[in-house]
Amino acid sequence: MCYYSTASELKTWKNSDSSAWLELNSKKLESYYKQVDKQSKQRNFVIFNGKRVISHDEFAKFTHNDVHTWQTYIVLSEFYISWVSPHSDLGGISVGGILSNEINEKKPRIRYFKFAQRYYQALSKLGKGAKVYSYCAAPYITSCILIGINEKW
Repeated sequence: MCYYSTASELKTWKNSDSSAWLELNSKKLESYYKQVDKQSKQRNFVIFNGKRVISHDEFAKFTHNDVHTWQTYIVLSEFYISWVSPHSDLGGISVGGILSNEINEKKPRIRYFKFAQRYYQALSKLGKGAKVYSYCAAPYITSCILIGINEKW
């Protein structure tokens, strides 16, 4: 029988310093987001693991019918963290964020993202105001993963 002395030993995944990796990768991520957004506008989607990748900026313009037209697609988001939910062992981590293209608006709209629990530490450390990138399962922006943070499994 195996006993653990600390809760961190129970974790199967640990990330390195997310903010340092985001800073290191910021230009690549910005460029990637712009390219995905450009191709989303043209409906010439980037393909990742056999699924269309759509920029959140274009996804936000979809009608209800558009959102449900495609069965398998991924939403690439570039946003600033507005808040991170408290830790819960019962579910994932909810995050409020403002899309980068809306950050300077008078009353920017807060979007909601649902991340796996393994991102709690990274999201909490990055904190309010951090610019992050994610892939999320569409159409409900769930099952999100952070990208550009040197995630280790």
